Amino acid sequence: MTDPEQQNQPSQPTDQAQTTPPIQPTPPVQEPAQPAAKAPPEVPNRLIQQVKNIGSPIPGKLEELKAFILECKRVLRVTKKPDKQEYTTIVKISAIGMALIGALGFIIFFAKEILF
Repeated sequence: MTDPEQQNQPSQPTDQAQTTPPIQPTPPVQEPAQPAAKAPPEVPNRLIQQVKNIGSPIPGKLEELKAFILECKRVLRVTKKPDKQEYTTIVKISAIGMALIGALGFIIFFAKEILF
């Protein structure tokens, strides 16, 4: 006959069941992504040139002149010729400004002649 204490205790798992790790599913293998189509760079060329010139010597006068000419060409491409109304407005404002500066100079000169 069996011992009464053994009958009341729950059965314990064997040592072999405790040592085997649980089986986990393996993650799916991912394929390398296809390279995306090359988009045009959004960085201006001037900034790229500055990065390239970090290690180069100080630019000479000729390089500065070339850079200035290129910048002037870029500005001229962007600007537009004013129409007749814009041109007359610019001329009127400029004429008023020159007249005011001339009148102010005349007043200062006249005051200097009278007071001194």
